[in-house]
Amino acid sequence: ADPYVTSKMLSHARQKGLTSDKMNEYMDSLVNVDEDEGGIPNLKSFIHIHAGIDATGLPDVPSADFPAQWAVVRDWDAPEGVEEPRNIVLCSMPSLIDPSLAPEGKHVLHAYVPATEPYEWWEGLDRNSKEYKQKKEEAADFLWSAIEEYVPDARNRAVKGTVQIGTPLTHERFLRRTRGAYGPRVEAGKHTLPGHKTPLDGLLLAGDFTFPGIGVPATAASGAITANNLVSVSDHWKMLDKIRLPKK
Repeated sequence: ADPYVTSKMLSHARQKGLTSDKMNEYMDSLVNVDEDEGGIPNLKSFIHIHAGIDATGLPDVPSADFPAQWAVVRDWDAPEGVEEPRNIVLCSMPSLIDPSLAPEGKHVLHAYVPATEPYEWWEGLDRNSKEYKQKKEEAADFLWSAIEEYVPDARNRAVKGTVQIGTPLTHERFLRRTRGAYGPRVEAGKHTLPGHKTPLDGLLLAGDFTFPGIGVPATAASGAITANNLVSVSDHWKMLDKIRLPKK
């Protein structure tokens, strides 16, 4: 849960006066997006597509001409640069690096916009409405066009039942991301993310709204830091010794 959801979860206890003033102020600071008051604004949301495709006739190893990951920027001179909505798309085909990620003769694809999709474009839409479904298809078309920079007929290769399109509403509903946000918009030298301990005894926070920030590696690190706050370093090492990676 992001701090907005956590704050809502604590709201009942707060109304009953069961949380301290210090804890209330702490939670208020986490959901403050007003920079003039020391808050951190949120990044925009994102759209993405996951799909499996028929790999017939396609390379099975990455190269400069057929990379495993690429970026497409439509307009370097856009008003917001790479943060302009629907301007940059990041694409990847990880099965080129690890064939076990897809059945033989197939590839897996992923494409998304990195925190550049305005939540306002989707806000209030009924997920079952014709308008919403049409917007999802428009989003998919935009993402497919970036994939097809290197796989020209990618959408025609799509394996039936594998295409999954994510929208800001998807992320809000299934990932509990308030307003589908990608995370906090931290600027180096300007903002500082909070640590993991809170004024409420026994409550520690982890995730991309805490140090060290957004992205899978950083979020995983926040979990490791939190774990080290719960158990001693020696106990942590003992637990790690019990982990065995699968043999290749």
